[in-house]
This record gives sequence, structure tokens and C-alpha cells, in this order.
Amino acid sequence: MKGYPRFLGFRFRDKTLLEAALTHPSYRNENPLIQLADFDRLEFFGDAILNYVICCKLFDSFPEANEGVLSRFRSTLVSRKILARVAQEIGLGRYIKLGQSLVHEKGSFKSKILADTLEAVIAAIFEDQGLKKTETFILKHMGPYLNARRLIRLDPNPKSTLQELSQKHWKKVPEYSWKRARKGIRVEVRIARKYRTAVIGENRRALEEKGARELLKKLRQELKLV
Repeated sequence: MKGYPRFLGFRFRDKTLLEAALTHPSYRNENPLIQLADFDRLEFFGDAILNYVICCKLFDSFPEANEGVLSRFRSTLVSRKILARVAQEIGLGRYIKLGQSLVHEKGSFKSKILADTLEAVIAAIFEDQGLKKTETFILKHMGPYLNARRLIRLDPNPKSTLQELSQKHWKKVPEYSWKRARKGIRVEVRIARKYRTAVIGENRRALEEKGARELLKKLRQELKLV
């Protein structure tokens, strides 16, 4: 291990658990003699622990929120985007052992590796230190994201959220249309003809997400919808 991870705030009793969580399957495939706990099992367990801790915190932090809002907040917090961001913020990447084929990976696959490893580390902490310290670790590093406005802004599925909101209040689904523009593509998103927004760019899919996000923001500001 490249030194002992400072972001933990404590030392493991069983260091092989932490080593297992930081050893990606690609590295083990290239080094078959390594005998450690299974990374994929740790990741699976860590995902469940993370969801439990986040659900408890959201339930206590937002007593007025209904099931739909709590579900959206949870989905955002445990999304790959947020987990990868937290992993980067704490410097987790420098401790991960990867196979040579993945060392230079970037983009979405790198994000997946970071998110998966963070979940595996959470499971290792639970196995070595118990629930209380695991909860402390999770809330310490994810605490800055436990803010309603930030969670809404970071929603990884704005199109799904907009559709749910639209069906709930207007019994309609959002409509998306596009046409060529001087600087690429112009995508318009509208609900019930009255509420609309338009964005311009190059990628139609990305523009639909951006348009949905902007229309959500407009609806929440004008109509106080959640």
C-alpha cells in the first residue's frame, strides 16, 4: 500500500481488509497468486451499507420531504457521479491498485472505478471498525452534499425527475424538440405549452438533460415545486 490513507482518520486492525478494498479485480487478474478478500463482494456490501446510512440521514434531515423527494435525494447521493467526486476529493485514487490495462483509463470508466472502490472501502471499514465509525466516515465526506439545493442541482437524472414532476402536476410528459441552429443544435423542452426552455449546443442527448435541468430550476423558482 502506498503509505497509510490519511482520509480514514484511523488505522485498520486487519489491514488485509483495506488492501482488498483497494485492489481492483483487474490487478488481481494480472496477479493470480494474490490472496485477499473479494473486491466485488466488498463493493456489493458497501453499497448496501451506504444506502442504509444515507437513508437514515435523509429521513432525519428532511422531515417534510415525501417519499418521492427522499428517493431522488438518495439516488443523487449514491450515484456514480457523487461517489466518484467524493473519492477524488479524499485522494482515494492514489491508493487503488489497477491492472496495467486500466492504469490510464479516463472518463466514465475511471469514475466507475473510483465509485466502486469507495463502496468497497466502506464495507472494509464496517467489517473492521463497526457501524458507528463507518457512519462517521460516510457522513464526514458526504456531508457537504446533504443540502437540498445542492442535491437538486446535482440530480444525475433530470429528465426522469422532470417527467415525474410533470405527470404529478399536469398529467403530461415533457416534450422535447430540436432543430439545427447556427451554433449546432437547438433543443426545446416544454410542458403543457406554458412552461418551456431552450438550449443550444452540439450533443442532442446532453442538451436534453441540460434543458430538463434548467426547466426544473425554473419551475421550482416560479411555482415552488419540489
